Amino acid sequence: MSETLSWPPRKEDLQRFYLEQHLSAMKIAQAYGLKYASPKTAESTVLYHLKRNGIRRRDTAEHIRKVTPQLADEWVRRYESGESLKQIAAGEIDAVTVWNHLRDRGVQLRDKVDAQIKTVTKYERKPFAGDNLEKCYLMGLRYGDLDVVRHGRAIRVRLSTTHPAMADLFISSFSRYGHVQKYPRTDQLAGHEWTLECDLDVSFEFLLAKPSVEDLRHLPPTQLDSFLAGFFDAEGTVYVHKKYERDSPELQVTNTDLPLLRLMQESFSAKGIHSVIQHSFQAANRIPHTNASEIRKLAIWRLVDVRSALESLALRHEEKVRKSKLILSLLSNVTQADEFQLQWRELTDSIKEGRSEFVGRAREMLAQRPGRETGKKDEQFVAAS
Repeated sequence: MSETLSWPPRKEDLQRFYLEQHLSAMKIAQAYGLKYASPKTAESTVLYHLKRNGIRRRDTAEHIRKVTPQLADEWVRRYESGESLKQIAAGEIDAVTVWNHLRDRGVQLRDKVDAQIKTVTKYERKPFAGDNLEKCYLMGLRYGDLDVVRHGRAIRVRLSTTHPAMADLFISSFSRYGHVQKYPRTDQLAGHEWTLECDLDVSFEFLLAKPSVEDLRHLPPTQLDSFLAGFFDAEGTVYVHKKYERDSPELQVTNTDLPLLRLMQESFSAKGIHSVIQHSFQAANRIPHTNASEIRKLAIWRLVDVRSALESLALRHEEKVRKSKLILSLLSNVTQADEFQLQWRELTDSIKEGRSEFVGRAREMLAQRPGRETGKKDEQFVAAS
């Protein structure tokens, strides 16, 4: 209020505030700037002066009768969005009155801790709504490329990549369930990269621990295929090399987990697809690692096997999807060899250019933020590039 008020209050002022403007005793106390250890003390002080000046209290049931269905519906919406009963009442009516109307509409009183968490949560998190095939695909993707930790009451998934297609896959997989943040950082191999992370609902706890190979063996074939598709999207490679003067496509999956690669080999073998598991040692002191380690690689190179494997894997990684379609067109004689070579070169050049631009944007973004900590989150980058 702009007018200057002095205490104790004049009767005409109290009548105007309480009877004409219908301010509550709490609001009147605030208007006069009354400050006590407890707000209730200030409210009681105003009520005392109302009585002293012969001003009768308003009908205690009046505010209940004036609650319209529309107002009560708005209370339900605000309560379910995380506001407390006290916030909704706003000192104008009793919080109990608000609760009585909510209860009449079937609203359940929530846990106080949950209510506080929901109030301070900046972005909405939605529970997992997919089926078992979707769950298995995400588990395969997590097995290969995702870092997953418990973050408070959320499940945080994180990915660092130099490939825009991998960033797009992360966003398409999780943005429907939570807010995806994307920020640049330095990388010892490529120079720069992007990190993406998303805080998910607790219904994503199935991503916290990698499933054991024995657990995977008991999955129905369709669910295991979905898991392997996610794993291949994370760890697999689709490429073409020259063999006896002809274009020869090959599939590879590189990982240190030999039992998982053997399971993948068994799954392919059950479909009549031949594959081999090879091994090699990575040199010590390679960036960013310092110790030598043994790497396993599952490889498929026979043309009929490459075709069957690509047809059995429901891939989502856009780079691998585009490569697979082109290879299948060659193996199905839809595309001639000369035309295939041209299209393959255009595709791989486009992928390299896109990756270079993706890394370049990370470098430029960090350069525009002198003095800021490397890798600090940038809220403006929340969508696919």
